[in-house]
Amino acid sequence: MMPNITAALESTCGEAAVLKKVQIESKISGLLAEVSVEQEYCNQQDTNIEAVYTFPLPFDAVLLGFGIEIDGRRLEGSVVEKSASDVLYEDAIIEGDAAALLEQIQPGLYTASLGNLLPNETARIWFRYALLLRWNGDSVRFMLPTTIAPRYGDPAAAGLMHHQTPEFAFDAEQSFTLKVMVEGLLTAADFTSPSHDIGVTPGSKETIIDIVGTPAMDRDFVLEAHLSDVQASSANCGVDQKGWAALASFRPEIPDDEQREPRYIKIIVDCSGSMAGDSIFQAGVAMGQILDDLREGDLFEIIRFGSYHQVLFGTGTPVSEMSLKRARELVSTLDADMGGTEIGAALEAAYDVDGERELPRDLLLITDGKVWDTDIIAPAGQSGHRIFTVGVGSAVAEPFVRELAEATGGACELVAPGQDMAEHIHRHFQRMYAPRAEGASVRWPVPPLRTLPDSIDTVYGGDTLHVFAWFAEKPEGDVSLDITMPDGRAIRHETSIVPLDESSTTPENSKDLPATLARIAGARSLVAMTENEAATELAVRYQLMSQWTNYIVIHVRADGEKSDSLPEIRKVPQAFAAGSHGAGTVALPLRLESRSAIAESAAPMEEDLLEVPSFLKRKSAVSDYPASKAVAESTKELRGRSLFSLERRSSKSTREVSDL
Repeated sequence: MMPNITAALESTCGEAAVLKKVQIESKISGLLAEVSVEQEYCNQQDTNIEAVYTFPLPFDAVLLGFGIEIDGRRLEGSVVEKSASDVLYEDAIIEGDAAALLEQIQPGLYTASLGNLLPNETARIWFRYALLLRWNGDSVRFMLPTTIAPRYGDPAAAGLMHHQTPEFAFDAEQSFTLKVMVEGLLTAADFTSPSHDIGVTPGSKETIIDIVGTPAMDRDFVLEAHLSDVQASSANCGVDQKGWAALASFRPEIPDDEQREPRYIKIIVDCSGSMAGDSIFQAGVAMGQILDDLREGDLFEIIRFGSYHQVLFGTGTPVSEMSLKRARELVSTLDADMGGTEIGAALEAAYDVDGERELPRDLLLITDGKVWDTDIIAPAGQSGHRIFTVGVGSAVAEPFVRELAEATGGACELVAPGQDMAEHIHRHFQRMYAPRAEGASVRWPVPPLRTLPDSIDTVYGGDTLHVFAWFAEKPEGDVSLDITMPDGRAIRHETSIVPLDESSTTPENSKDLPATLARIAGARSLVAMTENEAATELAVRYQLMSQWTNYIVIHVRADGEKSDSLPEIRKVPQAFAAGSHGAGTVALPLRLESRSAIAESAAPMEEDLLEVPSFLKRKSAVSDYPASKAVAESTKELRGRSLFSLERRSSKSTREVSDL
């Protein structure tokens, strides 16, 4: 039995720069993007530390690999069940070894913990992920989020432990480099970035895009590929563990109706404090365009919200010269002056506002999405409204605005500072007025074992529809999307299935895993699963990050190199998003006169709502061999051992660790 150990765990955000640099490389092949990220950590203190970094990834990102490079060794991690990964990680820390743990907190939000980084030691965390891109008219948008903007509400209530909760600093020093290689479909596209300066080197077989300089991690990187000759459909298949997985991607063209059905459109605009700066400016531009797009015969209502909400008319009001004048007067006075982001109450108020005529009801929400409360998504799906979201700003909470739209059969549009707001909003309104398909189905060359989604409920012209299918044998031939319109018209898009080169899509050192396409399909299956045991088994078998699994990797040190004390926590702070809290990156009047004034306004208004847990419990065991064996051994060992927990607190704390 080991002697009692007293562990002092400190959070010293900003005391020392732990994350030194981030390097990103990406390859885009057709509509598939594969991204490699390397984060370099350095401990410049005289004690061993645990570096903890919460960071965003794209909403649909599928993790393909995770590991560390330390002492000249590059180690690849394994996906294991969450509680088992906690056991392995904490035991490695107690034993004095180095370990890295990757947790998915929410869709698009992850925490990496690098434990027992010794004084003057440098380590690199690396990970890879894949992402399916989508057509949006004649362009494809590729986005890499770099920072998490402060969000309203209680992160603990949203499921975040204290060590996962982001902290912020105006002087956060992180920067990144980026290189994107484009091949295939988009090679000849016209590339632009509204967020960063880029250099474009075109070639006959590939185009290289480099980011200029080493910009701060204070805004999403947005790359748009514009192509006049759009490929409407494509289909691929790849080897799966028990057969084949296929993906068909369609960009249907749906003819517009000359006689458009009147609609009841409810417009909700976020006027909370987090919208100050670029976001509220963009919202005003958007609102002006929206009012211009309303048609005679429509009903409309406007609700603005923050800590409270205000309804303009109180009922669905016909579009007229007088009602539009009153609405434009409201738009001219829009400001981010309404406090917190009580978005749920505003949505409930919008659902309840009746109209004088029964018309199809659509809701347009303009927001940065910076809230922790995602419990409003399920009620939105039962509201009888399609919700079309416009995410504005330099660090939009993409998962929230996308999930809200998808849950209601609506659509999402993201707009970064510097983009053509009128163009994006006009396109979004076209989705609202587009004729609804009576039915849509995909016809495969042979009957699949199963498909995802099970049924197609929403189709928008010019957008991409991704459909997965699984087969016992390699599928060959054509696949088609058949759409039936309300007037009886039939629309068909057809393409041939092309097998992927498995050697280029199978992860290195993981030849027993299915191809990238099959793992993406598996990740989509996980989203729809609710049974823990079945979902965990699927996630471990396909080595997929999920709400049930984590990535874990352990670097076993030689006996003379092990740490002899528990590490002190060093949280990596987030940079405040560019253009937030009144510091706009577009031309608009600044209301704040000093850096200290900005800091005062940026002090999270939600902090007094926080009720963070005092500690995160994790169980103990040890391993440096394959995950399945480690889990079995550690589970057996735990039957006769006491359990312990390590505290992770924002202030200094101590706890005796005993009974080992």
